[in-house]
Formats: sequence, C-alpha cells, structure tokens
Amino acid sequence: MLIEDPLLLWTLVGTLSGIILGIAGTGGGVIAIPVLMMFGGYDVKEATGYGLLALTVGAWVSWFVQRENTIYPIAATLILFAGAVAFIAAPLKALSPHWVIIVLLNITCLFGIYSLWILRKPDDPGEKRPLSYQLTTATVGGALTGFLSTMTGLGGGVLVIPWLTGITRLRLDKALACSLLTVAVTAPLSVWRQGELTLPLSAWLGLIGSVSFSSVLTKKLISYIPRHRLIIFRKLTLTTVILMTMMRTLLTLAF
Repeated sequence: MLIEDPLLLWTLVGTLSGIILGIAGTGGGVIAIPVLMMFGGYDVKEATGYGLLALTVGAWVSWFVQRENTIYPIAATLILFAGAVAFIAAPLKALSPHWVIIVLLNITCLFGIYSLWILRKPDDPGEKRPLSYQLTTATVGGALTGFLSTMTGLGGGVLVIPWLTGITRLRLDKALACSLLTVAVTAPLSVWRQGELTLPLSAWLGLIGSVSFSSVLTKKLISYIPRHRLIIFRKLTLTTVILMTMMRTLLTLAF
C-alpha cells in the first residue's frame, strides 16, 4: 500500500529511523530505504537518494546527544574527504544501473552485520596514537564514508566505524560521534549533487519532529534495560533491520 501524503510518509520514515537511532545510536538511514520503497513507491536509486534526507536529520539528532565524544580535528578530516568523494561519486551513481546499486548496498549490509557481531568491541579502550597518524588514517575513512553514503544511502558507519576503531584506534563512542558528524555534514552535499531530491515543508517538519521525538523517547525507554542485555538487543535490532533492507532490495532483482 502506497502512502501518497508526504507528511504521513515522512513521519513514518522519521519515526522508524528515530527508534533505530534511539536503540543503537546509528543505523537510522538503513530503515528508510525499505520503507520508501514499500510505502513511497520509490525505486532503489530514488530510495537511497531520499534516504539520505532521513539520514541527515537522524545523524544531526544523534550526534547532538553524543557531541562531547567528538574529536574535532579527526571529524574535520573525515568531512573534508567524505565531502570530496561524495561530490565525485554522485554522477557515478546516476550512470550506474540499478543492479549495481543493489549489489553494492547488499555487500555493504553484509559487512555491516559482520562488523556489528565480530569487529565492534564496545569495551575496547582504543589507543592514544599520534594525531598525525589518526588524521592520515581518517582520510581513508572519510573517503569510504563519502562513497558509501552517496552510492547506497547508508551512513558509511558500517565501514568507517570499524576503520576508526580498528585502524585509527579510537574508542567506539568517539568513533561513533565522529562518524555521525561526518554524515550529518556530507549527506546533504550528496543529496544536492544528485539533484531533484526535494521535500515539501510539511514533510520536513514531519521528518524532523518524528525523528527527534521517537529517538529521545526510545533512548529513555531502553535506559531501564541492563547494559549486557542492551548490547545484544542493539545488535539484534540492527541485524533485523539490515536483513529486511537486503531482502526488499534483492526482490527488485528477481521481479
């Protein structure tokens, strides 16, 4: 069933994105893609493009809550290189057939699940490496973020967070904050480069309001869950959403 009212559609997208953000602190963009395809009638290119709008709002909201963990020199490096690659990658996406976007998105999703269960270690304290080393490695992380967010509509966090924790050796909370700020700044650039991705004011209000409200409410509700159970709950929730996105996009290859 398609939802023709933009306010209703984007309120739904924002609510679901906010719930995922509230639970996991990231991943709000991944739920927007199947929702836009199922209820908005968008094809995969349009859904990954418009999903960046939801990703932008969700990233700003989530980063604001975690902003004290941001290492700004690293975030600035990520933003610079992510923005440059996003600017270059947008025409490439326009030229790519739908199946290329779907394959790339699903490979990224698979790595996201692997990262979630194997690579991410919430208790890893990281290491204090020289700032020059951190900035050098962040250039690659930024490039990955810019390319993935443009081509797949995902935040790039599925690769850049493991990169920042495993290679740059940041603590997970600092890597997450830097990644969120990067996406919040560079996703709008990618949207602008892709063109024709505009929303009416009512849709923007529904998206911003629903993301903010549902993420804060969800974060409050899950605060009562014991930490060891919350970690598993977050992983299971994100895995379910990722698998749902994979199934919905892969169906377009079969039919």
